[in-house]
Amino acid sequence: MKALRRPARAVLSACVLLSAATVHAGPVITYGFETEDDLVTPLSHGQIVDPAFDAPGFSEFGTIFNVSSDVIGSDGHIGVTVFDSDLSGTLDPDLEVGTGNILILQNDDTPSRTGDFYDGPNDEANLNDAGSIIFDFLFPLEPLGITVVDANGGYFGTVTLTDENGLTRVYDIPSQWTTDVTVNLVGYQELDLTTLANQPSEPLAAGGDATATEDAGYDPTRVVQLKFSLIGVQGGTSSGGIDSLRLRIPEPASALLVGLAACGLAARRRR
Repeated sequence: MKALRRPARAVLSACVLLSAATVHAGPVITYGFETEDDLVTPLSHGQIVDPAFDAPGFSEFGTIFNVSSDVIGSDGHIGVTVFDSDLSGTLDPDLEVGTGNILILQNDDTPSRTGDFYDGPNDEANLNDAGSIIFDFLFPLEPLGITVVDANGGYFGTVTLTDENGLTRVYDIPSQWTTDVTVNLVGYQELDLTTLANQPSEPLAAGGDATATEDAGYDPTRVVQLKFSLIGVQGGTSSGGIDSLRLRIPEPASALLVGLAACGLAARRRR
């Protein structure tokens, strides 16, 4: 089935790019990783969505953004993977936060896979496996927020937004910015990407504030890349995940939303 995605994806991309030609403020989409970025095709637990690790012929994104990863540590993860946080009894209970699908960096200690799926989805847990989940947007837009999952223990991370001129805004997320869901029954919190103000940790968490800095002249409405880096500290972890990426899409809003719906329906019919 998925081998037919590429022609449909080209149609979807063309529709979105044409709709996004005018760049005034537009509608907000909260993208929760329940579907591909065509907003139609479902994503499932364990599904590999990183082109560097995908099975040949598979492509989950390319309508609003592309997803990839990098390696920061000396060893390395094995790509961006979907984890269904509504499940119980998984390999990683502290990701079972009940918000639906999230994205993680798959642990290289559990590499067994069947086609386009890892058999045991599990996030990385060691400093030498640290890395980033990277979103490259197909047109400049405004990121509004992203939900951080399981930012506890020895974890810390950054979110780097890069505008079309290469200028950046960087958010530093401290260790224990969220709780562990197995202890305090929350385990996640949204990071506001529209402000430079300090953002306190989850109320029951022991961490400090998330802080932000930006280059002079940075344009928050013309962002072309979002990089979420799970770094960790010596003796700690680089585990965790992300959910609910909120994006303001450029106008014309009506053309874009109608175009997404129409193209999504066309792609579904093609499949």
